[in-house]
Amino acid sequence: MKSLIIFLFLMQITGSLFSAAGDSLIVQTITFDDIEKRRDVFEFPDDERTWEKIWMYRTLKCDERTKQDSFPCGEWDYCTYTLIHKPVGDTVEVFELDNYITPYGNGLDLNGECGFTYIYDVTDYAPLLRGKVDLSSGSQSELLDLKFIFIEGTPPRDVISVENIYEWGNYKYELIARDSIFKETEIILNPQAYGYKLRARISGHGHEGPRNCCEWDRKTHTYYVDGYVLTRWIVWKNCGDNPVYPQGGTWQFDRAGWCPGTSVDTYDFEITDQVAPGDTLHLDYSIEMYRDNGEKNGYFRQTHQLITYGPPNFEINPEVYDIIAPSAKDEYSRVNPIIKDPMVVIRNSGSQTLRTLKIDYGLKGEEKYEYTWNGVLEFTEKDTLILPIIDWLDFTNLDFYAKCSLPNGVEDVYPDNNYLSSKVVAPEIIPNKFYLHIKAQGLGRAKENAFYITNDVGGVLYEKAAFEDNEDFLKLIELEPGNYELRIIDRAEDGMMRHWWYSQSNPELMGENGKIELLDLEKEPLKTLKYDFAEEEVFRFRVE
Repeated sequence: MKSLIIFLFLMQITGSLFSAAGDSLIVQTITFDDIEKRRDVFEFPDDERTWEKIWMYRTLKCDERTKQDSFPCGEWDYCTYTLIHKPVGDTVEVFELDNYITPYGNGLDLNGECGFTYIYDVTDYAPLLRGKVDLSSGSQSELLDLKFIFIEGTPPRDVISVENIYEWGNYKYELIARDSIFKETEIILNPQAYGYKLRARISGHGHEGPRNCCEWDRKTHTYYVDGYVLTRWIVWKNCGDNPVYPQGGTWQFDRAGWCPGTSVDTYDFEITDQVAPGDTLHLDYSIEMYRDNGEKNGYFRQTHQLITYGPPNFEINPEVYDIIAPSAKDEYSRVNPIIKDPMVVIRNSGSQTLRTLKIDYGLKGEEKYEYTWNGVLEFTEKDTLILPIIDWLDFTNLDFYAKCSLPNGVEDVYPDNNYLSSKVVAPEIIPNKFYLHIKAQGLGRAKENAFYITNDVGGVLYEKAAFEDNEDFLKLIELEPGNYELRIIDRAEDGMMRHWWYSQSNPELMGENGKIELLDLEKEPLKTLKYDFAEEEVFRFRVE
């Protein structure tokens, strides 16, 4: 029940340094009242307690008092970081916990007075979050509230240390590609340790060359050990499902590792099975060579870390790690409310391979549902489960839970992390008869759009695969009592908005915004949906 207790308690925080909530401890750092302060020394717990998890809650809010510019939320997308500044001799070493890119703020709301919250698992940084911590985060573009929630208990494995492999910072593409920086470095693995993980967090920036490198250009990155490829990955992020939308700028389009209003992607590479304690690694990081087209002047913000662990604390230890749907979390707002299948994340936090698991789930106090998961999950691996639909009982009960048991058919020796609960967001109620009105765009864009109305078992009741340019579509929709989903898609992933970025170069290509609305039988508006939705706009509703 920890997740719900923590959520409810967070809503009641008044700014005290430490506040206990059952088996949790909350450290409040920067608050909304800190208009300009973005760095300070904060008191973190420093005793013999162990922490099963450490969560970081980052909440942003638009406010006229912010100092970045004249907008309540910053007009542009700014790089911000959550950093720990650790004294080392006569200097300071910087450790990055998170790199967050602020949203385009022109016309942005960010949930009004509540703000928009992202939640991060920062358990791996436990050795750095002790005692007096010199911490900085955010920018002057939005108000920031930053909390750390410590959950008392036993983690899957103890973190021994966090080390920077290379210095955190901002680096020119040419220098990285030519190996002028990030040269091969010698790493001696802690001989008393058991597990090791490499972590990279990389974002591309700049508008150089024909493909606007390095913000808009995907590149391949590689770790080598002793000249051999250890792992290779592409830094690129899909922005069309961004939960912070619509924004004032080009938020819809995919970028090199980030989207406006989200964190930079973190890439974790478990290397425990590829090395041995005490090994000496000659590690080298590289990026694909630039082309001779000017893109070499782009740049990347990077952090590279080595996290060292003790042995697993459990042989068998499954957990319900997260509930994606139903959920009231801001970061899952694109998939909520739901009308059909719950979605939960499980993690294997035991050293034994997890092959089967029982999941009990449902609405508290109502019918219990059971699901048996079968698969292969190694230590610390996760799996996202789509659970069979339940009877939502008219959405009168707004408390959902999921509980796991019988891992590999045996008793779980650490049940503390087996249970999570979440708040159900109820869908809106719509009359059984209404008009769907869609005003399509011109300039050849209408064919990119389609709509579907489906019921709670996925049956398609109404659909249109494409539109004609400037079509003014009006359709009477008649539905039986039940739960439904209206899905509007855009195959070009730029929604139904005018292409304002052509305003100077090609104003004739701008076009007009589309329109999506539900009308009553008198053709008065019932619901207006967003036209600036990127990949898709989904409206889930109920007919009674």
